[in-house]
Amino acid sequence: MLKKIVNQLLTFFYPLFKKVLPFQVYTYLVTGGINTLLNMGLFAGCYALLASNNFAVEIATLVSFVVTVFTGFWFSKNFTFSTNLTVQGKQQFKKYTIVALQGQVNGYLLTKALIILVAFKPVFAYVLTAFIMLTINYFLQKYYSFK
Repeated sequence: MLKKIVNQLLTFFYPLFKKVLPFQVYTYLVTGGINTLLNMGLFAGCYALLASNNFAVEIATLVSFVVTVFTGFWFSKNFTFSTNLTVQGKQQFKKYTIVALQGQVNGYLLTKALIILVAFKPVFAYVLTAFIMLTINYFLQKYYSFK
């Protein structure tokens, strides 16, 4: 049911972007954007709850990652790269998780660098880093996880 609703919404709004974006890029941006907003919301919420903790950034990063790796895989598998769940599904999830983990580790390092070296506020640093990592992860998911 949810898959059908998401697919209908994606299809309904695609004509607005058809001239500038291939459908796969469009769906990646939309579903990736939704998943990224979920990730950022989880990060910001966890960070706000734990701001006085010395490891608030690390805990918020871990919580947001664990939740959104599952939703991101679901979006990618069902809408962006449209693969069938077969025996290959487990292998795809492993590859997806490796790419997502790489993105999270690199995102974490970049976020910490922006906080420590550039004195950015943690949530702003996290948002900026997310946009950089989204671009990198698209190509890794397309050519590695879902090739």
